[in-house]
Amino acid sequence: RATGSARKPPNFNSMAYDLIVIGGGPAGYVAAIRAAQLGKSVACVEADRAGGTCLNWGCIPTKALLKNAELYQTLLNKSVEFGLQFQGLSYDWSAVIGRSRKVSERLAGGIEFLFKKNKVDYIRGFGSIEGTGKVGVKAADGSTQLLETKDILVATGCVSRELPPLPFNGNSVIGSKEAMILQQQPKEMIIIGAGAIGVEFAYIYNAFGTKVTLIEMLPRVLPVEDDEVGDALEKSLTKQGIRC
Repeated sequence: RATGSARKPPNFNSMAYDLIVIGGGPAGYVAAIRAAQLGKSVACVEADRAGGTCLNWGCIPTKALLKNAELYQTLLNKSVEFGLQFQGLSYDWSAVIGRSRKVSERLAGGIEFLFKKNKVDYIRGFGSIEGTGKVGVKAADGSTQLLETKDILVATGCVSRELPPLPFNGNSVIGSKEAMILQQQPKEMIIIGAGAIGVEFAYIYNAFGTKVTLIEMLPRVLPVEDDEVGDALEKSLTKQGIRC
């Protein structure tokens, strides 16, 4: 994953583009492909992998995990309703996580194919604006390149925000990215923030037996949604054993 299928264009240092897009997420890759379809010479610089947070570390992999959790709970508690009987239901945590990663990798590969099809130069590395029409790229191996372009589109998305007294340490305090690739399932978890992301992880981990406490400073879960939605969801989460 450090190098992926990204390619360097010929005469990399002397290559000048009509447009360089910094960030290959849902905004960046769509813009890059569309600009190339309109006849522009385009490069897309991405620090992680095509698809951005949504595809690689957000919406898509969490939905895969949610499907696993829902299926497990259905088989565990409602199999009789479907006329199913079995004994010794269990799960393989590493396989649960692995399926989620495979879903993301397959879709990221699809975007990389579209880059190639539409002649977008896909460049892996951390992009930075070094001046008018100049974009620096620092690759995973520490090497750097400087690209020239007429226009720059910044589509760098977002990252999880740390709380000042609780910096991420990859072990006892983690962000959403680490939460979807934990090698071992924790016995207990406190989730700070009951927005869409927090609620998703609360449901996933609780479904597989982790004792979950969900903390939200505003009056209800999903505070940016309708009050009725938050109230109904909190009742459902509480019924499932999640402490809100």
